[in-house]
Amino acid sequence: MNIMNLSQVSKTADPKFQSLVNEYGGSVPRYTSYPTAPEWKHDYSQNIFEDAIKVSNEKGNDYSLYLHIPFCESQCYYCACNVVISKKPEISKDYVERLKEEIEYIGSKIDKKRKVVQMAWGGGTPTYLSPNQIRDIFDHIKEFFSLYKPEEQSESGHEYSIEIDPRVTSKEHLETLHELGFNRLSMGIQDFNPETQENINRIQSFEMVENIVSVARTAGFPSINFDLIYGLPFQTLSTFEETIELVKIIDPERIALFNYAHIPQFFPFQKKYIEESALPDQLTKCEIFDLAVQKFTEHGYEFIGIDHFAKPEDELSKAQHANKLYRNFQGYTTHDGCDLFGLGLTAISSIQGVYKQNMKKLSAYYDRLNPFSAEKFYKSTNDDIERREIIKEIMCHCKSTIDKNNYREELDSLRSFENNDLIRISESENEFSLEVTELGRFFIRNIAACFDYHLRQRSAHKVFSKSL
Repeated sequence: MNIMNLSQVSKTADPKFQSLVNEYGGSVPRYTSYPTAPEWKHDYSQNIFEDAIKVSNEKGNDYSLYLHIPFCESQCYYCACNVVISKKPEISKDYVERLKEEIEYIGSKIDKKRKVVQMAWGGGTPTYLSPNQIRDIFDHIKEFFSLYKPEEQSESGHEYSIEIDPRVTSKEHLETLHELGFNRLSMGIQDFNPETQENINRIQSFEMVENIVSVARTAGFPSINFDLIYGLPFQTLSTFEETIELVKIIDPERIALFNYAHIPQFFPFQKKYIEESALPDQLTKCEIFDLAVQKFTEHGYEFIGIDHFAKPEDELSKAQHANKLYRNFQGYTTHDGCDLFGLGLTAISSIQGVYKQNMKKLSAYYDRLNPFSAEKFYKSTNDDIERREIIKEIMCHCKSTIDKNNYREELDSLRSFENNDLIRISESENEFSLEVTELGRFFIRNIAACFDYHLRQRSAHKVFSKSL
C-alpha cells in the first residue's frame, strides 16, 4: 500500500487535516506489545516464567534473542532508553560477567534443537564494549544457545543485528562483528542538521557517518539501517529535506523514521535541555513525515508499517509481502510470532503471552540473592492474546477480520474513523472486516487503540507518546 500524497492536505491551513490531527493526535501506545508495559503489574513468578519457557519448547519454533548493553559515553537528550552514562569503560566489566550468568540461566532452559532466528543487541551503545568483550559475550551465547551459521543466511533468513554509534565504533569493532556472524547494523543518525544535533547532544557529521558505512560495507555487512527521528528541536521541513537527501546518498538498506517522544515528566533531562518552544508543531511534523515518505519511496524504498522503509530486496519488504511481518520491542521484524528472550538490564522477554522486564538498576540486576528478578511482569489472559492478534494485524498489515459479537463496542468506536475516510468497514452477520486507508496510516496507532481494553480503563494517557 502506497501512502497518498499529503503535501497539500497536511498544510496548517487545511481545516480537514487540522481537524483530524486535533481529534486523533493525542498520546497512544506504539503497540510493540499488548498489553503495553504500563499494565505489567503482576508479581514476578519464576515458576510462571519458566513454565512459559517449557511451553515454548513444546512448540519447538525458532525464537528471538535480545541483549541490552546500557552504557553510553554521553547522554542524548531525546533518548528514552535505559542507559548508564560513563566515560570509564571499566564500568562494563562486572556487567559482562553478570550478563554471561544470565545467558547461562536462560540458555540452559531452551531446547537446543531450537535456533535463534533473530538476535539484536541494543542499548545504550553495544560498541561501548571493546571488540574483545563483544567476542567474549558472543562466544558465551554460542555455548548456551543454538545459532545459525553465516553460510545459512540465504536458507534460514536469520538476522543478527547490533546497534552501533558512529562516534565510538572502530574498524576493529566492525571487522569483529562481521567475523562473529552479525549481518545487519543499525545506526542512530536522527538528523544531520547541525543545530538540531547540538540541541540533542548528538553531534556526528555526514562525513563521519559516510565513512563508517563505507568501512562496514568493506567488512562485508549486507544490510545497514538508519534510525531517524522527526519532531526534534529546530527541525523544519527544509532542514529535514536536507537530511533526507544526505541519507539517500549513503543509501542504507533500511530506514526507521520515529516520532520523537517528548515526555519530560518521565525523563528529566528532556525537561532540562530541550525547550518545548523549539519543537515543531504537530502539523509541521506531519509535513515532515509526508515529505520523507514521498522522497524515500521515490528513491526505491518500500513503506513498511508506520515508520519503516526498506529496499524491495530486503528481508523486511519480503516479510511484508509474505504476510510475515511482526512487531516487537525492536519495532517491525521479519519473523512472525517468535518468542523473545531478553537478556540484560531492563531487557524484555515475551514468551507465550508472559511478559517479563528485567530490573532497571544495576545494583538490582547484580543482586545474586534475588537472581534475575523482574521490574515488571505480566501473564496474558485469553482476551489479551486475542486482542494482541487483532492489534498486530492492524499495525503490520493494515487490516483485520473480527468477531462482531465479541467486539460490538469496538465496532462502534471505529465509526468515527470510517466517517473520516481513515478505514473501510465491511460487515456480515457475525463478523466485520476493517482496512486502513492511505490517509488512515497516519492514525493507525489510534485505530489499533480501539481494541486496547486496558487503555480504555486509563483516565490519562500521558505515559505514551503522541501519535503524530
